[in-house]
Amino acid sequence: MNYKAPRGTHDIFLGDAMSISFLEFKAKEILKKYGFEEIRTPIFEDADLFVRSIGSNTDIVEKEMYIFEDKKGRKLALRPEGTASLVRAFIEHKIYNLMPTGKFFYIGEMFRYERPQLGRYRQFHQIGAEFFGNSSPSADAEMIILAHDLLSSIGINNTSIYINSLGCEKCRPHFRNALIEYFGPTKDLCNNCCRRLKKNPLRLLDCKIDSYKFINIPQILNYLCIKCRDNFDTLQVLLKGVNCSFNIDKKLVRGLDYYTQTVFEIRSSDLESKDTLIAGGRYDNLIKELGGPNTPAVGFALGSQRVLLVAKKQKLFSNLKKTEKILIAIANQELFSIAFSFAIKMLRNGLKGDKNISVFCPKNTENLTNQLKFADKIKASKVIIFAKDEFKKGKLLVKNMHNGIQSEDFINNFF
Repeated sequence: MNYKAPRGTHDIFLGDAMSISFLEFKAKEILKKYGFEEIRTPIFEDADLFVRSIGSNTDIVEKEMYIFEDKKGRKLALRPEGTASLVRAFIEHKIYNLMPTGKFFYIGEMFRYERPQLGRYRQFHQIGAEFFGNSSPSADAEMIILAHDLLSSIGINNTSIYINSLGCEKCRPHFRNALIEYFGPTKDLCNNCCRRLKKNPLRLLDCKIDSYKFINIPQILNYLCIKCRDNFDTLQVLLKGVNCSFNIDKKLVRGLDYYTQTVFEIRSSDLESKDTLIAGGRYDNLIKELGGPNTPAVGFALGSQRVLLVAKKQKLFSNLKKTEKILIAIANQELFSIAFSFAIKMLRNGLKGDKNISVFCPKNTENLTNQLKFADKIKASKVIIFAKDEFKKGKLLVKNMHNGIQSEDFINNFF
């Protein structure tokens, strides 16, 4: 039988596995520095959670969700994004009473049925952060700076920050009406845009087909109420105050309905499509809409695969310190149990205190020649050999696999 990974998924191993582990390690380091705590949620939820939070007229809900029924007929969905699940956990467990800072992060797989392409998969990894309970533009600024610092921590600096405001439930309807009027029946639009015009006009601004036609269209910033305008102005002042450069993208919208006011993206010129590495924004109404207390919130998500594409192009992870591999071998079968105990002790204590090693236990089913061939296959740096004559003297043989030189050393010198 010829089994293969399902279309749109991929196996991560060797250097790529090491790179994604390093990315997640650095992300946790930065997130915890900013005071965020980790939350892990199930990879599937009640499908209605995503329909209600993301929006029934979004591409994700209409075309991209993996929905299935369990044995009792309950409609479930693999999570297409992390925010809704985290909000559900926040409400269900009353986490707002347990963790007053309101800062949380998640790392895990998401699932969307979309056309696979470079950096986009149907099962993909995200790192996300959410800041609950702070309605100030300072929280928006902090999240943008955090996102930028996260990328900088792994060496990705050639990025651009884009910001916009989507207004609130008071001022956004005026902008929505202006768009409907502008894109009236006389406009020649693609099928997607025609559908969005009726259901979700703001999504027209995200169109990749008709965007060249959108000249002199209404601008959301001209429709902001006083509060939204003040918040957006304050956000810019705060970012400038810490020398965080940014661009205002008046067409920037997000594909999820829950966003209000600030939205932002961090893009890289190293991706052919100048695609987004991190995206996020404010969503002040979502927690209340899902049954929780009235809680403002802002967050972002990072696409791990896209970040790794940029890192690989810049050769950022090529010098990651690899674990030294050491094989414990035996030249005489009667020394096997002693060699095995020695290997376990080295696994636990390291080699002369260095714990950045991988220790391979001896095999009592192979002769020494085959054990040395195995050492070559796993690219071991050295082989420590238990030989009868040397062991009687309290010594072991050490073979350097890079230059082939073999030496002796006292057993006590290994720890």
